Amino acid sequence: MSSRTALKSCACIIALMAAACTRVPELEDQLTPALKRADYPMLVPLESAAPPLPDPAIESTALEQELAARSARLQARAGALAASSN
Repeated sequence: MSSRTALKSCACIIALMAAACTRVPELEDQLTPALKRADYPMLVPLESAAPPLPDPAIESTALEQELAARSARLQARAGALAASSN
């Protein structure tokens, strides 16, 4: 990396760091004094916060059956359309 490229990269990083420290009055002015004094919310384990995911084997079987039924309906419809057009 040339020194000119390194200097440009360093200048970009410094500019981004300065922008990250900027005060955003639209956001900060919306905080009420009561909200500023409020305690942080209690953290809970992810397992209790999110519902468990369904078993992938069961989901894939159900999806496969649904797609097979849809395929059969579409093939029947295509056969009916082909028979009526002849």
